[in-house]
Amino acid sequence: MVFKNLTSDDRKKRVLWASETINEDGILTKIHKYLIYIVKEVKKEDIHKTDRPEIFVSKCRDTREKTEKFHIKMKGGIYCITKEKYFYVAFCHTLKIDLCKAPEGAHS
Repeated sequence: MVFKNLTSDDRKKRVLWASETINEDGILTKIHKYLIYIVKEVKKEDIHKTDRPEIFVSKCRDTREKTEKFHIKMKGGIYCITKEKYFYVAFCHTLKIDLCKAPEGAHS
């Protein structure tokens, strides 16, 4: 498993990333997770009702190649108040799961 936690120098952007590969019963599973946050200070008068997060889902199965992919992405934003300051936090969460036949001779 690989995990990364990246924060910009001004601490206004953070990317969390995790990746895992599992080989079990001849099936190779690759899982990738991304969490991205971007913070912007806003004025009180610029705050407006936020829309609901957008969710995108896709699933693809190829029986000839014996592969399957499942991807989900959620994008949106929220307003936060702290110490009399107002912030908008935009976010994007992504989960990708790819399944395929493990290569011959690959170890579990």
